[in-house]
Amino acid sequence: MKMYKISKMKIVLYFSIFIFVSCAQRIKVPINRMMTPESIGGGAELEYQSTGFSNGVLDFSNNSTQNALLMGKVTEEQLYFAVGVSESADLFIKVPKESSSMVGLKIQLIGTPAKAATEGHSLAFTLAMGSERDTFDQVFTIDLKSDVRDYAIIHGYRLSPILLIYDGISISNYSFEGAVKGDSGLASDSIEYTAKNIIGAHGGIVLGSHSFKLKLELAMQKIAWSHTEEKVFQNFGMTLSAGW
Repeated sequence: MKMYKISKMKIVLYFSIFIFVSCAQRIKVPINRMMTPESIGGGAELEYQSTGFSNGVLDFSNNSTQNALLMGKVTEEQLYFAVGVSESADLFIKVPKESSSMVGLKIQLIGTPAKAATEGHSLAFTLAMGSERDTFDQVFTIDLKSDVRDYAIIHGYRLSPILLIYDGISISNYSFEGAVKGDSGLASDSIEYTAKNIIGAHGGIVLGSHSFKLKLELAMQKIAWSHTEEKVFQNFGMTLSAGW
C-alpha cells in the first residue's frame, strides 16, 4: 500500500513538472520566496504556489533592441518540489509557469526540521541557479537564453506545532541574452538584458503540519534591468503543500 502511494505521487509530480516546463519563459523575476527556514527532516514536499513576478516586456521602438523594458507585475503559478537529503539539508527545484526554473539547496543552521515541529527559532540559507533556452513570439520570434543565481537567508519562529512565522532577505542576479529570428528590419537582432543584485525581502506565516499546510507571504523586490529605471514591487502570495 505504501509503495502504491509513493508511485502515485511520483506520477502526479512528473506530470505537473512536464506541464510547467513545457510553458515558455519570459523576462520575469519572482518577487515572493515562499520558503521557510525549516528543512524537511527526511522525506519530500510538493507545493503548488501562486506568486508574484516582476515582468519585463521587450520594446522595439525606433527599431532598437536596447530600449527600456516595459515593467509591470503579474501573478503566476509555480511548482516547488523538495527532497530532504539529510536532517538539515533539502535539495529543491522551482518550476514557474513563465520564468526560469531553478535548482537549489537549503541548509538549516539553527532549529529543528519541519517534521519535529519544535517551538523556537530557526535559521537557514539557500542558494539556487538555473539556465534555460526558449523561443517565443513577442512582436517578433525571439530566441532567448536565461541564467540565474539566487541567494537567501531565512529566519523563523515556531509558535506551536501548527504555526510558524518567518522572514528573510535575498539577492539575485538574472541575465537574458538572445536574438530576434528572421528578417526583422531592426538595427540589431541581438538582445541582452541583465539585472544584478536584485534585493528582496519577505515575511510570512505557515498554518498546518508537514503533511498538509497553507502558507501566506508578503514580499517586496527592488530591481533594475539594463537600460531600465529601477523599480520596486510588492506582492502577496500563497501556497498549498503536502509532505510525506
